[in-house]
Amino acid sequence: MMEQLKFRKFGRHAFLIDWKSKIDEIILDEILTVNNYISENFSEEIIETVSAYHSLAIYLKRDININSFIEKVKKSYTFMSKDMPAKKNYIITIPVCYEVEYAPDILSVASSHDHSIFEVIKLHTQTLYKVYFLGFLPGFPYLGGLDKRLYTPRKKKPRQNIVKGSIGIGGKQTGIYTVDSPGGWNIIGRSPLQFFNTAASQPTVINNGDYIKFVSISKKQYLKLDTSIKNGNYNIEKEAYND
Repeated sequence: MMEQLKFRKFGRHAFLIDWKSKIDEIILDEILTVNNYISENFSEEIIETVSAYHSLAIYLKRDININSFIEKVKKSYTFMSKDMPAKKNYIITIPVCYEVEYAPDILSVASSHDHSIFEVIKLHTQTLYKVYFLGFLPGFPYLGGLDKRLYTPRKKKPRQNIVKGSIGIGGKQTGIYTVDSPGGWNIIGRSPLQFFNTAASQPTVINNGDYIKFVSISKKQYLKLDTSIKNGNYNIEKEAYND
């Protein structure tokens, strides 16, 4: 896919690598491979990298010549997939309470598609979602794979505050509000899990390339899990997955 890539400067000390403009798992896998390779092999020259659906931003240290660095990346490109070990991804199970108390928009989502609430829950939990990138909020995962029967436009008037752990649908995507925040997605449930913690060695629970599996729980189960999490007695369910 090298001939499809575009390299363009992004300010004085950064540049973007652009892939074909579409949401695609093959493109995502290639972005993750390039990101890993650059992070592993050029750590002394870069500040950070930020990936999106079909692009990768590389921020360089001020003393690095951007033109020379871009040429170095281009020359390294053909070796990246061979030299990089396969990235270990995980399936992360996310318990979600879809009861109306935690899902203020589930009725409107259901009625807009002529579904019952049960059908919305079934459609939302039957998919294994892939994490394309994190953004908007710290650790907020943009997930690919939402069933077309749940596509719902963002709300015309965003809420001033959405509680962390809320699960939303915005257009063709579903995602998780990792911190309290304003937002315009349709909220169809909430998880008691803590998705972002600045005090942890790894602040985010979810990473690019991981998979998410939502599991429906009752309000009683939600409250029990919430207590266990606050007491430090719950470990998030993760299993290795090689796709």
